[in-house]
Amino acid sequence: MPAASICTEPFRLAADAMARSYGFPDFPYVVTEHPVASLSREEVRDRVTVMLPRILEILGVSVEVEG
Repeated sequence: MPAASICTEPFRLAADAMARSYGFPDFPYVVTEHPVASLSREEVRDRVTVMLPRILEILGVSVEVEG
């Protein structure tokens, strides 16, 4: 099942270390600002809007933009 990992900035080093330890030094993931737990729905939506292109790229989904 395709999946995309998302972590907040303070956990970036840990994410890189885990990826290397499992043999995937170039494991793709998305990074967002910390914290996220206290965000409103609108703030989460804004963050997702920013992250969505990278998430789709990791999932291998190509999106054509009209314009």
